[in-house]
Amino acid sequence: MARGGPRSGAGRKRKDPALKDVQGTYRDDRDAKVNEDVPVGPMIAPLHLSEIARGHFATIAGILEEQKRSSPHYAEHVGLLALRLEQIAMYQAVIEVEGCTFTTQSVLTTKDGSVSALKIMKRAHPAVAMLDAALRHAQSLLGDLMLNPSAALKIASGHKQEAGDFDDF
Repeated sequence: MARGGPRSGAGRKRKDPALKDVQGTYRDDRDAKVNEDVPVGPMIAPLHLSEIARGHFATIAGILEEQKRSSPHYAEHVGLLALRLEQIAMYQAVIEVEGCTFTTQSVLTTKDGSVSALKIMKRAHPAVAMLDAALRHAQSLLGDLMLNPSAALKIASGHKQEAGDFDDF
């Protein structure tokens, strides 16, 4: 059985920056070194986003700018969150119109072709599972961008854990 942890050599190999420069795909803003702060600056919404998702993107980018954590490096990640927020609204609308379940009917026949029974089944609407997946992914992305309440406590400037009587243990 496999054990957890990173595997050496796993994942896609990085292209050499010189090769990227020759191919014309080199981007200065994506070449941050490890343990180096990413450059702070405005984010530009990815082109594939719809108008609704661009609105979500602008809202999230505005929050990050107010917190002085906005960077072009995060644009794709924020774009993915904006896309998921748009999908959540769309799936909720479908569920409101069509409901959480749907009914299927199947006719059971005998060997001679006569109808023996009518089988009726209630099933969950596919949009329910898609909404659940989108909500979980959006929650994960909010945590990654540190935009949820527990992350807000971590980055709050005055939040320090007080010394307790049991710190020696």
